[in-house]
Amino acid sequence: MNKQIVAIGLILALGGAYLFSLSSVTVLSEFDIIPKRSFITYYSNVTTLPLPLVNYRMELTNSNQGPEFINGEEVPGHPIDLYVFDDENYDLFKRCGGSREGADFCEEWEPIISKMELTGIYRRSLDTEIDRLTIVVWNHNPEKTVDNSISVKLESNYSGVANIIVIVGLLVFYIGLSRKEEKLKKNINGKNKKE
Repeated sequence: MNKQIVAIGLILALGGAYLFSLSSVTVLSEFDIIPKRSFITYYSNVTTLPLPLVNYRMELTNSNQGPEFINGEEVPGHPIDLYVFDDENYDLFKRCGGSREGADFCEEWEPIISKMELTGIYRRSLDTEIDRLTIVVWNHNPEKTVDNSISVKLESNYSGVANIIVIVGLLVFYIGLSRKEEKLKKNINGKNKKE
């Protein structure tokens, strides 16, 4: 074992893991059972770290039960309506009860994303300039509750570099463990000749 190479590999791997933890952050991760004919609202504060020369990508992932085939028959999934709002539009949406009827301003609310009758897994990249996202998941079914999983992840362009650094660090660490340390051998024969 070569201790210097092992130490270098360990430092590289830990440095890469730390960089990855800074560059990839889950800002929202929830699993809920949505009651019949009701909606759940999630609030997600978005704060980016001031890493140099960094570009962030924000991704929303929503997963609920999609349609499946059981015994040759298609069983329908659990559809939900998904909305993503900024604060101003969510305020209008909430005051109107999610409807576009009623007061004049009820026709004005506009979501950043609206996905109706959504089943299965849905992914979408979002604008990172937003300070806070408000996400509404709505179950219109009068008979069934819906199991729903949602997450918002913030990932920078450092994530790929961080993964490579971790892999290189682990390789160097392994090489250091497998290498035998060279010991200096005394030339006894040469010594004997001089005497």
